[in-house]
This record gives sequence, structure tokens and C-alpha cells, in this order.
Amino acid sequence: AWGAVCVPMAMTLRPVVKYAGGPKEAWGSPHLPASRYTTPMPPPTPTPKPSGEAVGLVLEKMQDYIFRHRIRVKDVFEDYDPLRCGRCTTEQFLRAVSQLVPALSEPEAAELLAYFTEESLPLAQRPQVVNYLDFARALDEVFTTAGLENKPTMVVDKPGARLQTLGFRHGAVEDERRLDHILQRIALLANTRGLVLTTCWQDCERSNATSIVCPRFSSKVTIAQFKQHFPFTQHFSEADMKMLIKRYRTDDGTISFQELDKDVSEIDSGASVQRPDSSRARADKLSQLTASIKNSAQPSTEDLLDKLQRIVSERRLQLSGNFQDFDRFRRGVCSSSQLNAVFTILRIEISSQELDKLASLFGDGQGVFLYRDFIHAITQPQSPESPTPSGISSMTSSKRQHHTLQAEAKLQELEVQIAKHVRLMKLHMKSAFQDFDRMRSGRVSTSQFFRVMNMLQFKLTDEQADLLLQTYGDADMGQSPRFAYFDFCTSVQEAGLNGAGGMQQPEQPYSSRTGQRPKYFNPTTGGVMQLDRTKVLQRVCAR
Repeated sequence: AWGAVCVPMAMTLRPVVKYAGGPKEAWGSPHLPASRYTTPMPPPTPTPKPSGEAVGLVLEKMQDYIFRHRIRVKDVFEDYDPLRCGRCTTEQFLRAVSQLVPALSEPEAAELLAYFTEESLPLAQRPQVVNYLDFARALDEVFTTAGLENKPTMVVDKPGARLQTLGFRHGAVEDERRLDHILQRIALLANTRGLVLTTCWQDCERSNATSIVCPRFSSKVTIAQFKQHFPFTQHFSEADMKMLIKRYRTDDGTISFQELDKDVSEIDSGASVQRPDSSRARADKLSQLTASIKNSAQPSTEDLLDKLQRIVSERRLQLSGNFQDFDRFRRGVCSSSQLNAVFTILRIEISSQELDKLASLFGDGQGVFLYRDFIHAITQPQSPESPTPSGISSMTSSKRQHHTLQAEAKLQELEVQIAKHVRLMKLHMKSAFQDFDRMRSGRVSTSQFFRVMNMLQFKLTDEQADLLLQTYGDADMGQSPRFAYFDFCTSVQEAGLNGAGGMQQPEQPYSSRTGQRPKYFNPTTGGVMQLDRTKVLQRVCAR
């Protein structure tokens, strides 16, 4: 007690206690080796790890949520690991998992904890026994693939591509036969209309607001988006739509339209209906067919020069200026490649065989093209002794020479009637044909010819139509006959100018509004015409 006599410390130590097994020191005695007098603790019983399939389903659910909200998994664990050893405690792991995905259940979190716990490893020190680094790498696989620096030639998928096929399970429906019938109808409708189902919902999964309702680029949409963009809504009832939604609905409430397209494609592969080509496919086939026709045809020299003469005269092209851009010293020559470049600049469609034909006609045999001779041959006027009208191809003139006298008379009479109709109605017949000929080839199809004639309000009989198609038809340009409207317009114009059928051009000027000569104004000088006093006196005397 307070104030008592001080007792030495050595007297207060506990005495040595003797046991049957040997002497042991009491508390406060000198330290003895623990291995001689202590029993080692048994190792902790390891918790059995769950299967990889069960953990994969949980990871897929977390990847779906993380990819949708763009969450960095590793940043959540950095506060729990200041030394960056890649491990944390069990409580910290469960707290971080709950922070990443709040909707994760306790059994699922326990499966993840048991799978990523590594107590048996020598580097693992309690209580930090959970390897969160492997857990973060497993979740980050939804964004990218790790270790790409060692695999430079590896093909990497887009972010979120693994969500399209990972772990999808079709929903169970009551009537499987009814569902098969619905899928067959969808496949048939998609076949007949040439429709690809995935393109109907691609705008929904690529918009900026997509990440709020469903994962971006995951081939999943909401139920409202699925109903809104389903292309065959009018062909299916509400019960059929509910069955489709139930079949392809995922765990998070979205619809996987990628799986629907896969099932429809499997049915489509066994169907005998041929899918119609799209507009781009038809254009590609048409261009290939046109190229094969151009390459297979053997153009003659007269037809080739006639074609170029028509194009140059119709479009009023200046050939010399474009050739001189490649001839700085004005020597009158250029190369074959420069010839092709000039045709490309002038937008003149010409095949490779026609280009070789020109090179052989106006070339020196060493790759040099004499463009001055070419321009002279194209722009020179035809001789008056030629029986062919100017601007009409030799093929059309040869067809007219084989006509009988009666057929030629009917053709000339028909052309005069057309010229008179065009003149009175003040119509531009060539412009109407050029609306259907964007490439300015000088030819249109037979259906386009009849359409132009109906637009010009000129009715043709069957005999007249057959006569025109027989004269100006060209069946060598493709499978269907083509109508050479350039030759037709030139012949009609010449028939009107030759004075046939009263179509002679008036010598005196006339008004464009009434077709008659003006009474008070001189169209040549633009002034007022002088008054004829003799006619005035005659009118006064007549009254």
C-alpha cells in the first residue's frame, strides 16, 4: 500500500513451477525456445472454390453493368492497397464489389470471394488473401484484350463484342411449334424484301444515350425499342410479339436481337427462297455487265469516230485545250495514258478496246498519240457527196438503205409529223431523252423511248413504233434493244428543215410568242416600223 516498505523486484517474481514433462519457466522468466515446449497450430482448412462456369456467369453480369456505365475496376481497390501488392482483405473485397455492382446478391459475391482467395500461396499474408488484380483483369476483358504487346498480329474485337455471345440463354416458351412458325414467317418476309434484321436496331445501340439503358455495341435493345423498330409489326399479333420478347429477353431486361438474327439465318440457310439483291448489288452487277459488254464488243473505226463526233458536237467540247495541258511545247503529241486522262476529264465513257483502237489509228506504234490528227478527224465536216445525213451514224444509215420505198416513205412522213408537232408545241425533244441518259451515250431503252413520246403527247401506232424501233434500234449494246435517240432527233430535225410537208423555214422573222410576223416592231433593229401610208389610204377609202 501507499507508504509501505519497498520490497525488491526479484522477490515478487513467480517461482519456477515443475511439471511432469520437465521444468518450465513461469511468467517473467528468461525466454526459452517455443519449439520445445509449444504445440504447432493446425493449418486452416481451405474453402472449396466454386466452379468456373458459375463464376463466369457472375462475371458476365458484372461486365454487362461495368461496360454500360464505363467503370474502372482497378481504381476502386487502390485505396485498399497502398503498397500496390495486388491483394486486399475479404471485407475490403466485398465492400468494393458492392460498390461496383450494387445489384449483386450475397451468394454471388461469396462465389467471387471464394474463387479469388489465395491463402495457400507463399506470398499471401493474412489478412490480405484476395487477389483483386486477377479479378480486375477478368472484368476488363469486356473492354480490351490483355497482353497485346506480345501479340502484334492478333485481331482484336470491338469493346463489348464479348457481350453478344457470352452466356445468353433462350427463354422458355409454352408453344415451341408456334415459335418455329413465327421464325419461319420472319425468315420468309426478310427473304422476299431483302432485309437484314440487325440493321433495324443498329441505330438504337450506337446512339449517345444508349449507355444509359443498354450496353453500347452489345446487340441488345430495350423492349420498347424492339417493338418500335421491328419491321414486320403489321404481320404479327400482340401474342406473337410477347412470345418473341420472352424468347430473346436477357437477365437485365433487354432484348438480344443478335440471337434473333442468328436463329432466322439458320432457318434462312435451309430455305429455297432466293434473297433479292439490294440496290448497291444490282448497280454492281449492272456495271459488271456493262463492262463485259464493252470489252466483248469489237468496235469498228467508223462507229467509234461517229460516236466521238456525236459527243463532241452535242456537248460542244474543246479538245485542243485539254490536250495542250499535257503538251507544254505544243508538239502535237501525248502519251496513251494522257489520252485516257483527257477522256476522263471530259467525262467521255470509252472502253479499253476503243482506247486501243484509237491508239492504233492515231499512234506511231511507240506509245505516242498524235492528238492533232485525232482532233482533225473528229471535227472535220462531212463531204456533201456522202448520202448519210450529218450527225447520223453509219449503222442507222445502212438500215435505212435496206428499207423498201414504201417503208422509207412512211418513215419520212412520220418524221415530218413529229417535227411539225415538236415545232408547234415548242418542245425540246433531245432534252427529254437526255433526262434518261445521264452518261450521254446517245441511247435509251425502248420503254424510255415510249415514255418520252407520251410526255411529248405524240401517240404512235403499233406500225409506226415498230418502224422506228427497226430503224433506230441497236441490239448490240446489251441483251435488250436500245434506241438511238441522237440519230432519231437529228433525222427529225433535218426532216423539218428540208421543207417536207409544208415545214419550210420562214424567210421573214416571226414572233416566238404567236408564231407570226410582228406588226409594229422590227425584230432585227429593235425599233418601231415605219407606217405604210398606201395601206392606210386604202383602208380609209374602203370605209
